Amino acid sequence: SIGNSAFFQCNSLTSITIPDGVTSIGDGAFFQCNSLTSITIGNGVTSIGEGAFSFCSALTSVTIPDGVTSIADSAFGGCTSMTKIEVGVENVNYANVSGVLFNKDKTLLHAYPAGKAGANYVIPDSVTSIGNYAFAFCESLTNITFLGDAPKIGDNAFEESSPTIYREA
Repeated sequence: SIGNSAFFQCNSLTSITIPDGVTSIGDGAFFQCNSLTSITIGNGVTSIGEGAFSFCSALTSVTIPDGVTSIADSAFGGCTSMTKIEVGVENVNYANVSGVLFNKDKTLLHAYPAGKAGANYVIPDSVTSIGNYAFAFCESLTNITFLGDAPKIGDNAFEESSPTIYREA
């Protein structure tokens, strides 16, 4: 495992390859590694801790491997250059739609990449919940539209972002 805060603010770190033998990435393990541009998460990883990669401002994308069963709140929060979060096609717990992280049945919008291009986002009508910190630090996102019923909104879902929210019935 990679322990909590193991590489906290390690600004000289530019890329990481987490080997298949690692099963968990602790809370804040790579928090605020500002030069980190590339991560490869090994297939053995099953859990990613709270804020594990938060505020890695140069990180542009990540791929969640098939074996990941748990991603804690704000694992990629504040990654202002991140444009997409991808998920392995065989992952039984998570999925991505156009770079946005959802649970597998797409009822929970888990994380919207803070650096994703576009001022508008339409939340699919399958979504019944928005995760904690899901849209945090999405400064360029100005309009969000819900299709169908408004979902349950998690704590700090829109921290440091202020989109106008619309609902289409």
